[in-house]
Amino acid sequence: MSADAAAPLPLALPGLDYGSILRLRREVIIDAAGIRADCGLASDAPLLAAASWSSPGTMLRRRLTSTPVSEEDGVCIVELTGAIAGTDISTSLHIDTAVLAASRPASPAPLSPRHAGAVLLQERQTIQLDTPHSLFPIEVTDFSRGFWANPEAGWRLSWNVCALDQPFLGSVRLFVNAAHPRVVHAVSGEAPSAEASAIRSAIYFDTARALVLGALANEDFVERDGDYAEGSCGRIIYAMIQMLFPGDGAAGLAAAAGQRPDYFNTDLQARLRLFWS
Repeated sequence: MSADAAAPLPLALPGLDYGSILRLRREVIIDAAGIRADCGLASDAPLLAAASWSSPGTMLRRRLTSTPVSEEDGVCIVELTGAIAGTDISTSLHIDTAVLAASRPASPAPLSPRHAGAVLLQERQTIQLDTPHSLFPIEVTDFSRGFWANPEAGWRLSWNVCALDQPFLGSVRLFVNAAHPRVVHAVSGEAPSAEASAIRSAIYFDTARALVLGALANEDFVERDGDYAEGSCGRIIYAMIQMLFPGDGAAGLAAAAGQRPDYFNTDLQARLRLFWS
């Protein structure tokens, strides 16, 4: 899997550029005669090799490609290729390769497949995309080339406070201005200097504050009190709030943020350890 040269599919792709395209190619060795015999199919039953992908972080699932398997007996080699947009995946990526019944058997045996598309054989490979410490994907882009933000800004958080049921890692993005080299260096993953550490701390604080205050200002978020699906924006932000304010309910925190925003922001600054590391 590579944007340039072919390389073996790794177990993990940390630091993936979510603006890139992943191109996959797999050669599958299929014992067509053996599969037909094991599944109780006729020796000339048509088979189909297919590949698909899914990503828990975005809850998307798509077909990559499919191709007929040779009708000849014995072993054959099938090549499957396809592409996946980096913006469609997050957290992890499942690649499923399967052999399917291409049509409904004319007179199926008692325990053989009865429908076209029945899965006869399947294999899954999982690639980890984000480390356990990843909060959300970061994309580096030139702010001056679009309506992202002020072209002199360092970063911009993109999310929708009214879409808290959406997958967090699929709908929240931190855009970093490519024209701001110090900020780009700070989020590059290299060993941070004192300046880079300070910039990272500022980004973390600014982003977390936007998520926390945005959610607490949402009446639906307060009323549901964490009742969101696993991996959703609402659940992730609720867990963040519980980590920062253990034992405090969403309603009480929302009231505090609304009535004493100056005190709440100062308290949040301390709890997020701004510039402490």
